[in-house]
Amino acid sequence: MSHPTSTLPKGMSHPLRMFRRRQFLVVTVCFALIFFSGLASLMTGEVYFSASQVATAFLQPSDSLSTFLVIELRLPRFLIALFVGATLGMAGNIVQSITRNPLGSPDLMGVSAGASFAIVVCMAWSTLPPLALLSVGTIGGFSAGFVTFLIAWKTRLDPLHLTLSGMCISLFFNAAIVVVLITAKADANGIYFWLTGSLMDRTWQHAVLLIPFAFIGLLLGVVFSKPLNLLMLEDITCESLGFPVHVWRVTLGFIAVVLTAATVSVAGPISFVGLIAPHITRLTLHNKRHIQCVDHRQRLPISALIGAALVCVADTLAKLHNVPVGILCVLVGGPLFVYLIKKKVE
Repeated sequence: MSHPTSTLPKGMSHPLRMFRRRQFLVVTVCFALIFFSGLASLMTGEVYFSASQVATAFLQPSDSLSTFLVIELRLPRFLIALFVGATLGMAGNIVQSITRNPLGSPDLMGVSAGASFAIVVCMAWSTLPPLALLSVGTIGGFSAGFVTFLIAWKTRLDPLHLTLSGMCISLFFNAAIVVVLITAKADANGIYFWLTGSLMDRTWQHAVLLIPFAFIGLLLGVVFSKPLNLLMLEDITCESLGFPVHVWRVTLGFIAVVLTAATVSVAGPISFVGLIAPHITRLTLHNKRHIQCVDHRQRLPISALIGAALVCVADTLAKLHNVPVGILCVLVGGPLFVYLIKKKVE
């Protein structure tokens, strides 16, 4: 008795195998970039250490200078870069899916602008310690996200109205930030530097505050990724299938708000990562037969990996040149964004 060699239709097994190989290649490249950029980040700084010295700091910790610099100063910055990139990558993919807007990003929900405004106000007119600013920024981001959904609620969270509501909230808070910078008596240099997005002087205290929020948000994103596949359909189609569109759009939007607010509070508004990571995911998983990653159970983790790799590499380069990581992300993301728009038009 003959047995079928494949359960797939004839001619489909080869493209699917190629797709799986491409998935494996993308994941492998991301892990390699994260590993080598992390190693370079731990080795470089005001004092250079070799790879063997970095390994010794982990395997045989002591009171030496290398152990202190590697474990206490450089490792938390690398971990923060890792989680910042992962959260922005996943949040960007969620926002693009719930709004059905391929040019969507976490900034589109007004969360980044709301968190930035809250922190800028405190930096300009108060003497709160840096760690207290994290709580203030998180509250500001949540508030902006809540207002965005509240405005769009009257239109039953229509994707277009949700996008426009987020844009209006972002414009309002960005204008308010400019007003604060003009009227504040405090030195604005530190505020401008923070607004560019930076991981300088980040410690374990910042990492401990960010990582739980980021880990929970990433886990929830993976657990609730399947409903995103249905949200890509028209609302009428989803409702005819008995799918609670509004409940899941609010739930997944809340996850994106959690991820973005925590990230902006720690690292500042780092642009383009949440926009570019999902697009890179789609471009890298696309082949000539047009088979691509449409399942968000695959797309979200890969977007998080790509975002993490982007920020880790950008922060390592920024560290070498002593510039904010947000500037490098913009310098890399700007041309890539233009390329994506051109490709979209074509």
